[in-house]
Amino acid sequence: MKLFPSSYNYYHRINSRYTLINNTLTGALDIIENRIWDLVEGRKFSSIDGKPLSNLLERGYLYHDLKKEDEILVELYNNYTKKASSRPLRIVFCPSYQCNLKCTYCFQTDLPSNPNKFMSAKILDDSINAAEELSKEKSGKVDSVELFGGEPLLLKNKQALKRIFKFAREKDAPISIITNGVMAKDLIDILLPVKEKIKMLQVTVDGPAEIHDRRRIFPSGKGSFDKISNSVDVLLKNNIHTNIRVNIDNTNIDYLPGFYEYISKKNWLKHPYFNIMPALVTDHSTLDYDNVIIPEEKLLEKLIRIYDKYPELEDTFGFYMFKPLRHIIYLVSGAPNVSPMFVNCESNLLELNLLCPDGYIYACGESVGYPEYAIGRFSPKLEFYPNKKKLWTDRTILNIKKCRTCRFAPLCGGGCAFSSILIYKDNSKPICERFQQVLDTFLKLRGEKILKKYLVS
Repeated sequence: MKLFPSSYNYYHRINSRYTLINNTLTGALDIIENRIWDLVEGRKFSSIDGKPLSNLLERGYLYHDLKKEDEILVELYNNYTKKASSRPLRIVFCPSYQCNLKCTYCFQTDLPSNPNKFMSAKILDDSINAAEELSKEKSGKVDSVELFGGEPLLLKNKQALKRIFKFAREKDAPISIITNGVMAKDLIDILLPVKEKIKMLQVTVDGPAEIHDRRRIFPSGKGSFDKISNSVDVLLKNNIHTNIRVNIDNTNIDYLPGFYEYISKKNWLKHPYFNIMPALVTDHSTLDYDNVIIPEEKLLEKLIRIYDKYPELEDTFGFYMFKPLRHIIYLVSGAPNVSPMFVNCESNLLELNLLCPDGYIYACGESVGYPEYAIGRFSPKLEFYPNKKKLWTDRTILNIKKCRTCRFAPLCGGGCAFSSILIYKDNSKPICERFQQVLDTFLKLRGEKILKKYLVS
């Protein structure tokens, strides 16, 4: 019998009896006996019993003809592009490139020196007009209005924020705000009238005061923890949806138990309008590591050791921060499958329209302030640059040669487009993340838990 293993099979031996197998294209995740998977690996298909073999074929782990798999890949991609054509319209206003903090790991270190520190009255007018014009493509509908920067919640931005909130109300659009939180409490008077529209106000807190105040500092060197904590108190007191982002790297991961103790004592975790989401500190300008940003599997190992010692933390912080684990988390949690990622993020779909103080439109938050990466401009008139848009839209796993048959391509989407542009000056190079190492580490340390869940269900 002539059969071919899928190009997208990943597997990990959990113990002496069972192996977890996953097909990243179909989203299939199964537990299989080692003796059967050994036969698959040895291509001894005729020795596999009828039912296990038919299951492997049905679930996409094996094919009679590998051309069929490529046909499925193209079919899924075509379905994906049809859905992507009706992507949401997200208008992101950056009222200022200025920021009141000087965080040690900030990726926007050049922004404070940008001459366009704040939106002028003319730029603000043009940004609102451009947003209105863009909404005409969706019969006037805007799916979300978002604030980004620099730092958007500065007192000097107050009048601009009022205008932007007025636009959001007129469009009946939900509002998202990405802020360092320092001045959120000082602008509560303009947040309250739109609090029902605020679906998420994200504030970054990097641990308890002892570590946060070494990382997220004012230009003077003074820490920001107390001011941000007070802002969170005020936001929650007023029932404003508040999301704490904890940026994690090798220098603050050991402080998570102390931070958990702090937010527990503050009763934030019990508040219905509170959410917390850790994220990894990244540097998209390099593939190298240092003492701060270490390989993800090493950070994951450290995190799991902490979770083993403090089990309550695992329920609160979880593993979502590790991109290679998200599909496993979804599937183990009961999702029937996970659709393949043909692109890395929403920037490749031009879902974001970042309107910035320099009058340019950007597709990615990390590219703001660099006109050479802009996809268009909105002042003095609205126009897009087709060739610049292609830097994002042309980057798919079907167009990147090395991704076409990479087993992890349907999970990573080819990696970060902006990283490829920065590192290689070329949008067609893959940015390979450490999927194999992270998945192997996770399943080595948490595979038995997953196995028990499957065997019980």
